[in-house]
Amino acid sequence: MSDLPAFEISAAHALARLQATASFADSGPAASTIALYDAAEQLLVTLTLTKPCGQITEAGYLVLTQASGSGDMILTSGQAAIGVWSTSDGKLVGRGLVTDEAGAGHFRLLGSTGTQLYAGGKAILGETRID
Repeated sequence: MSDLPAFEISAAHALARLQATASFADSGPAASTIALYDAAEQLLVTLTLTKPCGQITEAGYLVLTQASGSGDMILTSGQAAIGVWSTSDGKLVGRGLVTDEAGAGHFRLLGSTGTQLYAGGKAILGETRID
């Protein structure tokens, strides 16, 4: 059975899934957010996205966009490890790892020097693509 092809979906189906994800993320009364936590699950910062939450590219990705180009205020210092994307009314959209742009995390912070955040500074979302 190992010679069976992997399950694949069509480009049209993939686009419909991305559109549904974006619609779900934007279903609350305000913009969706990504809360960033350290490994001990202490909240470091909440990033507010635009509404709509991003754009679907021709390459087949939903690229998330942060509402504030200058970033969101970091509440507590720490190493961001986990990101939790939620609608504005608290419904979970997705959860994943946080890295800088050089890493392969689900949520990427701007830059290439790691995910250390400092209270009082600003956290800026790097290119974060959902596929």
